[in-house]
Amino acid sequence: MKFLYSLAVIVLIFVACNNQGNDRLPGSFVNNPATENGKPTGNYPVITFDSTMFDFGNVQEGQKVTHIFKFKNSGTSNLVITDVRASCGCTSPKWPKEIIRPGNENEIEVQFNSEGKKGNFNKGITVYSNSYPNQTTIRIKGFVVAE
Repeated sequence: MKFLYSLAVIVLIFVACNNQGNDRLPGSFVNNPATENGKPTGNYPVITFDSTMFDFGNVQEGQKVTHIFKFKNSGTSNLVITDVRASCGCTSPKWPKEIIRPGNENEIEVQFNSEGKKGNFNKGITVYSNSYPNQTTIRIKGFVVAE
């Protein structure tokens, strides 16, 4: 009986150690328009912002301030913004959910809530899209003046 138990444990160890998961995505899931020299090739969207930084200057504590970042799809295929994430909960972005065709413009609205904040702030907002590159960071900064 001891022999059968030992044999079962050894077989289970070999089976468990030989379990090589396939953690790679199929090639159809990966769409990297860059060549080995880093230059993109083919049809792809490109998100181009008028400006990637905005300075609010002095902001009174408790005030909510908003800035609109304008951008253009300067690529050759449709642009889709999949997500926009702020670096903290005091900053909330709104972005277009529809397709932006080549040559068309749109905007991302960013609101900063200064309640409970004091002093300098510098917040990053990451824009995720199907463009090249697929992440772009826009920033807001300023100084919160205590009441």
